Amino acid sequence: MLFPFRNDPRKTLIPYLTNLDEEYWYMKSDVYPNNIAWIISHISSSEDYWINEVALKKDCILNVNEFSSTKEILESYIQIRKYTDDILHKLDNSQLNKLVEVPKFSDGWTPPSVPTLNWLFDHVYSHEKYHIGQIAVIASLNSFQKPLF
Repeated sequence: MLFPFRNDPRKTLIPYLTNLDEEYWYMKSDVYPNNIAWIISHISSSEDYWINEVALKKDCILNVNEFSSTKEILESYIQIRKYTDDILHKLDNSQLNKLVEVPKFSDGWTPPSVPTLNWLFDHVYSHEKYHIGQIAVIASLNSFQKPLF
């Protein structure tokens, strides 16, 4: 199985988000610019972008942002991973070495290694873990319960 632990953080995060009061999704502190709604919509939209536009050369399928309802944001977060998992399950190891053309970004960012499909999936999952960690910071700064991971 490819990337067998990719969904482990979601086993804790999705129940946490499902039970999180709506007010906490949109709460910001004076010292941190983002909120949970931004984090989850950003993770979802980024996964959509990397899988659809970059890897598959297709249009994105989500239409969600930090101002969407918590229900829409959470549904998009779940939907895009089911979509990505379906694609991943159809690939075999030999296809993961296919090169992927990565766009040029205005800030000059480039992949730290050769951009293959393997790299792209790893990038999507690592990006998610990075941002999930910020949720604990947001919860702590705003004095509400953090996820238990």
